[in-house]
Amino acid sequence: MENALLNQELQEEVKENFKIENLEGATWAFRKLRAIEAKEAEIKSIAENERIRIDAWEKQQCNQYQSNKEYFEGLLSSYYAEEKAKDSKFKLSTPYGKVVSKKSDKWFYDDEQAIIDYCNVNQIDAIKVEEKLDKTSLKKICKNGVNQETGEVLPGIRIEKTETITVKVE
Repeated sequence: MENALLNQELQEEVKENFKIENLEGATWAFRKLRAIEAKEAEIKSIAENERIRIDAWEKQQCNQYQSNKEYFEGLLSSYYAEEKAKDSKFKLSTPYGKVVSKKSDKWFYDDEQAIIDYCNVNQIDAIKVEEKLDKTSLKKICKNGVNQETGEVLPGIRIEKTETITVKVE
């Protein structure tokens, strides 16, 4: 136990004191990064294979019960429909479940364009118009956050110079 703690302390000390000072050090760091990324890829691959295997097992286990489930649901629906035909106020409820029916209107939109045209002609406010800022066009038209035609600074926009450093392992 003490040996493991000592090794961990030494590794932390090396990490704190290590500094890249030349091309050899940078090359060594890139080799370390490549090894770390390879190990991460291996771990992810193993985990994904296990997920696939577990999902297949789950699907197989559940599928063997699906036909039984459909059979019993069919029996209950049939019984409910028969009793409902005899008594319009019939309700089927047990401590283990219940069967309910709900009546609702189902709308079918066969010709949506004709409906949109009708709503426009008759001024029915049932059409969504989505306003969204086209940021790419805005950047082209108003360079540096300034309206080129009027010289006004655009309200609600803040432009900051940023630098992004990306390390790519090849």
